[in-house]
Amino acid sequence: MSEATDQTMKYTIFEDPVTHRFGYLPLSSRFVDGDRLPPIVIERWFESHKAAVAGLSTLLADEELVCVPTDDPAE
Repeated sequence: MSEATDQTMKYTIFEDPVTHRFGYLPLSSRFVDGDRLPPIVIERWFESHKAAVAGLSTLLADEELVCVPTDDPAE
């Protein structure tokens, strides 16, 4: 498999159509464009898209998914 096919989306940013607030929506690793969205259970809402994007690093750190580059590509 190539690197591009190994990458999967874990979260998407969802805008509530009524409140216009934004939240992270977890998606399965098998989710592809055009699939129906899963039932929505969002724990934290943001007042703007910009605030939701800014909070991504916190979300990823909480999930322990932050990649830290190393000087040695073999590591």
